[in-house]
Order: sequence, then C-alpha cells, then structure tokens
Amino acid sequence: MTRPMPPAETCKIVIVGGGRSGTAIARVFGADRAFSPLVLDIDYDRVRLLQAEGLNAAQVSGTDLDGMGRALKGAAAVICAAPPSVVPSTAKAARAAGCVYLDLCEDPKALREVFEIAAGAQTPFAPGCGLAPGLISLMVDDLVARSGPEAEITAYVGVLPAQKTNRLGYGNMWDIEALIAEYTQPCAALADGKVVGLPPLDNLETVTISGETFEAFTTSGALDALVSHYEGRLKGLTFKTLRYHGHLDYISFLLDDLGLSKRLYLLRNLLLTGLERIEDDRVIVHLTCCVGAQERTQTRLFSPPTLSRQTPTSALAHISAHHVCSVADILMRGLAPRKGLLHHGDLSLEILSNSAFSKALFTNA
Repeated sequence: MTRPMPPAETCKIVIVGGGRSGTAIARVFGADRAFSPLVLDIDYDRVRLLQAEGLNAAQVSGTDLDGMGRALKGAAAVICAAPPSVVPSTAKAARAAGCVYLDLCEDPKALREVFEIAAGAQTPFAPGCGLAPGLISLMVDDLVARSGPEAEITAYVGVLPAQKTNRLGYGNMWDIEALIAEYTQPCAALADGKVVGLPPLDNLETVTISGETFEAFTTSGALDALVSHYEGRLKGLTFKTLRYHGHLDYISFLLDDLGLSKRLYLLRNLLLTGLERIEDDRVIVHLTCCVGAQERTQTRLFSPPTLSRQTPTSALAHISAHHVCSVADILMRGLAPRKGLLHHGDLSLEILSNSAFSKALFTNA
C-alpha cells in the first residue's frame, strides 16, 4: 500500500539503547525524512560511534528519570531497545511525557511492570514488538484466523550464525540474559485448549526446513501472551527454538552436569566471555498448523541486508527494527487503538502493511 504524505514537522523518536537493535532502529527511522531519531545510551564510547555514523545520540541513562524527561520533550514516541532492567523506567518516562511507548522486551517480569504502568494511559503502550514476541505473534494470529479453533500450531524460530562455527553452533548475537531466561524458565503452551506449563529444553525433535535439518526444543517467553489469549479458543499452541544439531547436548551439559542451572551468573559470564560476537546471522521462522489429518506450513528465511556503508548488520536487528518501526508508524498515524496497553489482537499483518517500514518483513525472504 502507498503511504500518505509525511507530516509537515518531523516526528522526534527517542530510542533508549544504542546496541545492535537500537542502532538498527535509528538507521531505519533516519532514512525517512518524516522522522528524527535520537539514541540515548549510558556508554560514552558507543554514543561517539553513533555520532560518527551521523546519527543523533546523547549520553543519557534510561533509568535517569530527570534526564529522560528532558530527552523526551517534544518526542512523539520512545522505543526501549535496552536490557529488561531499563524497560520499566523507560515506560514510566513515556507515561510522564505523554508519548507513545514501544519496546523489544521478552522478559516476563519487566513486561508485567509495563502492563501496570500502561493502565489508564492516554497514549498507546506497545511492549514486545521485536521478533518473538512481536512479528511471530502476528504471524500466528494470522494463521489462527485462517485455520479455526481445532488447529494445533507449533512456531519454530531460530536466530543462528550464518555458518556453524563452534561445537555449540552459536554466538553472542543478542541479549545473553534473555537467552538464559528462555532456557531456564517454564514454557507456556496450549494443549487441548488449556494452558499448560512445559519444561524448557524439552520435547526435542529434528525439523527439516528448506532442505536443511535443525534440532528444535521448547523455550519460554516468546508466545506467553498468545497462549493466555487463546485459552479455550485454540486446541494447541507451542513455541520451539531452532538450533544447529548438538547445541542442546552441550547446553544440557553446562546446566545439568556442571550444575550451572543453580549458578546462572557463572553461565552468563561464561557465555559472554566465551562466545564470539557474531553479526552475520540468519533468522528462520517456520510455522506448522495441523487440523485433523491436514497439515500446512509457512516458512520465512531472513538474512542480513546489504548496506552501502561498510557496517555489519544483523538479520535479527534488521527484522526487529523494521517491525517495531512499523508498529510505531501505525500508532502515530492513528491506525490502531490510541490509548493504554496495545494487545496483539489490536494489530494484524494487514494493518502492519500500511507502513512503508514493513516492506522488509514481507520481501526479505
């Protein structure tokens, strides 16, 4: 769809967190003359790097409510792309400033705090606008709408190095703390229409996607909101993470055999210091839907975009950025509910397609 003419004045967008995702969001908005992004980060060196790239950035902590208040003056929206510990304070600053709030958060505790902060707000709050939850939630919604209440859906999502480079088949590609939470917290799922708790790193299976085989197992957090929403209205819903073969065996060795499940701070330090930082990643999304004996599948494969600048770009950061920018665009243009907590059912892939930013979500496959 064509996009209406941009407003006469540019929309100021504040992005909290100048890491991979925050930088990608700033680049997406910065390429459109209708928007003026400002990145806030506590790290002075990171701020200098962003400024050297031509992006507007300032050294401000997302937990500094006074500093946030000054930074949010005149802002149309704030997007939190920082760790979960920064999410609630950013949401509070957005509430005080009266601007649209979005984040890429996956942490259940932080999200519950956002839900409370959003209650009664006069502007929209849209948490969980990354990949999963986020884009995957809308894809599952779309599949449910086309399949009916008797469907049993499994969502497989993998964020992987483009090539397997170590025995773990993994690297430092995103928030390690969020990864550990996925691997250690109970998983919400639907079975026969009822909410059930599944153990993480369980129900191992081999999945073949586009001629390549992966291992898949349960992990937590990605579809918790959908599971609650569809209780009694959908027969089955499960989320599984895709990894290269052998990954689960090594992770189980660390968590169980070495006992790091009881010393997660050691696991965090081990992964942060031992895993190579990887920008060349790929994102695999594979949905299966069974209704009786019939099965349908939907697959999307994303790789990093090719940029004119000599700057490595993560596929995960690119897709997450385009999704959250699309949602922000839709909200600021009044194409979705304008008050309080935005539920996944308030959006759809069709509504999202009204944003020019969503093009990468539908064509980069």
